[in-house]
Amino acid sequence: MAVEAKGHNTAPEKADISRGIEQAHSHLPEANLGYVAAPMESVTQTARSLARELNIGVLGVRTDESVGIVEPARVAGAGEFSTGIEALRFQASTHQLTAGSFPVNHPKNFLGYALALAAGGDTADIYAENVIRDVASGRRGAILLNLVDPRSDGEYLTHLGAEVVRFAHQQSGSVSAALTRFSEWTGKRTRFTELAPRWAQLARSIAMQYEPTQLIVDVLEQTHAGNSRAVTLSELVTRACELNKPLAIEVFITTGERENALTPDGDLDETQLDNPAIYKSGAYFQFKAQLYHVGLLTSGGTDNGEQALSNEWQLEHAVSL
Repeated sequence: MAVEAKGHNTAPEKADISRGIEQAHSHLPEANLGYVAAPMESVTQTARSLARELNIGVLGVRTDESVGIVEPARVAGAGEFSTGIEALRFQASTHQLTAGSFPVNHPKNFLGYALALAAGGDTADIYAENVIRDVASGRRGAILLNLVDPRSDGEYLTHLGAEVVRFAHQQSGSVSAALTRFSEWTGKRTRFTELAPRWAQLARSIAMQYEPTQLIVDVLEQTHAGNSRAVTLSELVTRACELNKPLAIEVFITTGERENALTPDGDLDETQLDNPAIYKSGAYFQFKAQLYHVGLLTSGGTDNGEQALSNEWQLEHAVSL
């Protein structure tokens, strides 16, 4: 069992429980159970939801130093499983590529976190002032896209994150000037390829190094080669499972619905594919929107699960024209 502890010297409610959940989740390949222990005041509904999504338990520490189980942990870690649904669930849960669903829906929000980290000063404050106020989601997205490396002694830019900073110097002259430009884009609905074409191209290159992006593009390229340009969400997931089932399940199917979405043998239950509850909104809304903004897809996502079922996925430009 792995336990991560989070606290705060002066304000217990400010303990970074989300980061603790992510760190506990990172230990699941070596442990059967993962917990985060944090002050009870810091345990928000959002944190509990993230913990459930990642199979992490939450221990709430009260002011009298007593401890209560707020969310129980679920077995999702190391061990030998069968080749059926248990094996598939294990492979998907340990892939760790889309932990907690994909956050926020604009590529500038992930690029901006790398810039805020490089700016010098309080990263969270700089990010909230210049990019968006949802610092935790921006940070998580930057980590997912391999722009930032979270270590026990702090956060560091990866080679890819450093390239974002170099690009900022080239485009704006300094990180500070680039962040000022980012702040001007906040709230704009204009497609990123039109708003900032060169930044969008950089974001596209970064997105293409992310395995879930590669999976989606591979499916859509095959679709295009087969004389069909667009697919629905259920068709996309079905074909993605044919290419890489554990990754497809991790990207698209919510943890809580995998029992319903999969047969005992680990195959997709086709009778469930028209049920919007089985799909991660982070995939059909935020992630799809990001792929639209960088110019890969022809349309963005929707936060309406029913509409997402008929919302088409199509490449803007396919190799097999």
